[in-house]
Amino acid sequence: MRRPWPQYEAAVAFVVWADVTAAAVAATMSTTEARLCTTVYLGMTGIFVGFLLGARLLAVHCAFGAMVIAGITGWAVLRQDVSLWGLFTIYMPALMWVVLLPLTGCVLIESGRRAVAQVARSAHRDQLTGLLNRRGLHAAVRRVVSSRTPPTNLVVAVCDIDRFKRLNDDEGHAAGDVALIAMAQRLRSIVRPGEIAARLGGDELVLVTMIDDPAMSELLDRLEVLTRIDVGDRKLSVSVGVASMAATEPHFSLDNVIRHADAAMYGVKRSGGGACAVHRRETDGTVQGFHAGA
Repeated sequence: MRRPWPQYEAAVAFVVWADVTAAAVAATMSTTEARLCTTVYLGMTGIFVGFLLGARLLAVHCAFGAMVIAGITGWAVLRQDVSLWGLFTIYMPALMWVVLLPLTGCVLIESGRRAVAQVARSAHRDQLTGLLNRRGLHAAVRRVVSSRTPPTNLVVAVCDIDRFKRLNDDEGHAAGDVALIAMAQRLRSIVRPGEIAARLGGDELVLVTMIDDPAMSELLDRLEVLTRIDVGDRKLSVSVGVASMAATEPHFSLDNVIRHADAAMYGVKRSGGGACAVHRRETDGTVQGFHAGA
C-alpha cells in the first residue's frame, strides 16, 4: 500500500525530533569522545534538510548542531580539564560532517535548481524581444485554460508589421530587429494581468486573453494603439487580426485560433494594412467578413 509523501509540517516535526533525540543520546554517552562521535548523526538529518526543506531550516539545524558540539567540547575543557587541542581530531570532523557538508550540499543544490530554472525560462523566451516564444506560449495557454472554471473564450490577436521584408531589405536586419523590439514594447504596454504576450516567429507577435464577446470592443480599442509605431524617424503600420474560440468547442486548439487570427490579419494587409480586424466564422468555419477596428 502506497503512503502519501509527508507534508512540510510533518517533515519539520521529524527534523526537530531527530535533532533533539541525537543531542539527548549524545549527552548520555560516558566519555567526551563518545559524545562527540554521536553528534555525527546530526549530519544525516542535515543532509535530509538540505535536500528537501531548504536553506533557512538548514541554517537553524546547523546552528543547533554546532551549539551541541561546542557545548560538549566546552564542558569537557572547563569541567573535565581536557585539552581543546586534544579533542581537535574529534570535534573538527564532527563540525565538518554536521555543519559544513550539509551547507555545501545545499549551496550546490540551490545553484543547480537556479541553473535549471534559468534554462527552462530561456527555453520559453524569445531572445530578441524577451516575450514568450511559441513553446512558452503553448505552455502558458495550457495553464490558463486548465485553471478557468467554467472555461471562457480564448481570444488571440496576431500583430504583423506591414512591409517588414522591405524594411529589412532597405535598411538591414538590424533595423528590423529595432522595429520588432519597439513593437514588443508597445504590446507589453497594453497587456493586462492574466494576459499573455508572445512572439510566434518572424515579425508576428500575439496577445492572448480570455474574455467574453461583450468585452471584444474594449479589446479592439486597446489593440488600436498597436496599428502605428514609430521607429526613429520611420513610421510603421501594423496589421492586427483577432479571433476567438470557446474552449468547449469540439475543434478547440490554440493553433486553430491563431490560424483564424492570421486569416483576419492577412485580410487587413490586403486592404492596405494599419488596422485591426476580427475574424468572423460561418458554420463551416470560413471567413464571413471582417470588422475593422481602425
